[in-house]
Amino acid sequence: MSLKVDKLSDKNEAQLSLFNTTENKKQEKLDETLDKIKEKYGYEKITRAGKLGMEKNVKLK
Repeated sequence: MSLKVDKLSDKNEAQLSLFNTTENKKQEKLDETLDKIKEKYGYEKITRAGKLGMEKNVKLK
């Protein structure tokens, strides 16, 4: 079982890390790009590889 929650806080608020801030910036840029693609083409047009085939295991409403 997994649970995903989005938009619990503003984009300007983030948990700070003592390690690897370059990776955090890369991840932030990737997330922004994914959001733009989903807004333009639809949420189901792009997904993480780990979610592929999930429909077989999870009943979606």
